[in-house]
Amino acid sequence: MRPVLLNLVLLFFSFSSLMAQNGSMPGLDAAIKALDNEADMVPANWGICVIDVNSGQVVSGINIHKNVVTASTMKSLTTASALAILGPDFRFKTLLQYDGKIDANGVLLGNIYIKGDGDPALGSDRFGEKYETATILNAWTRAIQAAGIKSINGKVIGDATIFTTQMTPGEWPWEDMGNYYGAGASGLNINENSYRIDLKPGSTVGSATEILRTEPPMSDIAFFNELTTGRVGSGDNAYIFGAPYTFVRHIRGTIPAGVASFSIKGSIPDPALYAAQWLTDELNKCGVVISQKASTIRLEKMAGTSTSNTRSTIQIHESPSLADIVYHTNMRSVNLFAEALAYRLAVKGGEKGSAEDAVEVMEAYWKNQGVNTRGMSIKDGSGLSPNNSLSTYQLASILRKAALASYSDDFIESLPLAGKSGSLSSMLRGTTAEGRLRAKSGFIAGVRGYAGIVDTVNGKKLAFAMISNNYACSAGQMRRKLETLMVSLADGK
Repeated sequence: MRPVLLNLVLLFFSFSSLMAQNGSMPGLDAAIKALDNEADMVPANWGICVIDVNSGQVVSGINIHKNVVTASTMKSLTTASALAILGPDFRFKTLLQYDGKIDANGVLLGNIYIKGDGDPALGSDRFGEKYETATILNAWTRAIQAAGIKSINGKVIGDATIFTTQMTPGEWPWEDMGNYYGAGASGLNINENSYRIDLKPGSTVGSATEILRTEPPMSDIAFFNELTTGRVGSGDNAYIFGAPYTFVRHIRGTIPAGVASFSIKGSIPDPALYAAQWLTDELNKCGVVISQKASTIRLEKMAGTSTSNTRSTIQIHESPSLADIVYHTNMRSVNLFAEALAYRLAVKGGEKGSAEDAVEVMEAYWKNQGVNTRGMSIKDGSGLSPNNSLSTYQLASILRKAALASYSDDFIESLPLAGKSGSLSSMLRGTTAEGRLRAKSGFIAGVRGYAGIVDTVNGKKLAFAMISNNYACSAGQMRRKLETLMVSLADGK
């Protein structure tokens, strides 16, 4: 091939990989080009892909096949996978069980077990009183008493074995794991695997702070408080450092001066253990004496103690519907919910309940649905890992499939609505996008993105993903730049 012709061919394919347009949305094409030419985008790795839901045709975009870090836009992929594989009506089932026997005096010669199913809503306050921790503990206590058990010559054991013991994906940042948003998914979750710390700031900037209390009480955790007092109005700049199953927590950073108390939230080190401990405490309050301390299957194995798999079930607690959990996962961007859904997909697929197996199940499902997954690199279900990587074309393709599926209503309604709900409640008000564009947002350091569905002014239904990495401006400025594209999207021209 002649050099000139070869260069023209290479130029054509290079341009094709950069832009993916057919001229059907010239207004959006122009907005994309204008953003790409901005100085703030020179160092950025970014892309946008827009697909017509009905035809499957890419109608606009740039860098659509270039991989980008996803942040929480990953939750849209995970929740679509959960709805597709588990179904909107799926419910997690947590079992209250016992082994051994109950003698004539009402003494259980054995143990009580809380066998988890990975339910992330167990003890959550997002779904009504029925699912809150206090209600569940009370129901379990009453069920144990109704079974004729007056005392227990054994212990309460949390069984989280439906998932592996690695609650957090291997590539999560150290500074995240001790905080509530870094709570890993256990096979037995409780109270969203989080607790609140109430703190008292000092009187001057730079002075020490004081821990007032935790809610619920976390007597097993030793806090090393290095928090200092920031200026008035400086907000929450506090981080809790600690890994799963470790009971020493370092608190660093600042909280603002000028308030009587300030609250932050941390991740529970061992949710299965705390579930067992809290049930033990509740039983003791009700006069059901327990001879031994609460434990978990993991701790029993570490101690070399065998536990029985021959158990009788006292009660089954069912979670809210999967559709309801998906709603809160996307609307409130709850990392724990996304991880638990992903791990449960692995179990459904006959694999271990782990991040690695969940990724394989999700990628295999979408590949079987006709999505080109080549180059896709998923590390978790929530997007907290900075190493998640896929193209906007792949993500938009999955959203298009979800918009056409039998579960489409549940999925689309879980996405925040521009100017109305979730992370988009204060965005795009007074524009054509208000009330017609839904998207899952994503934001971690150096990443800002949105992925969703829009019903345009001129009657088109479009699936889209727009994600920018390593931009040379503030996160707020990057958000406003992407808002401009979303308005053009809603205009549909």
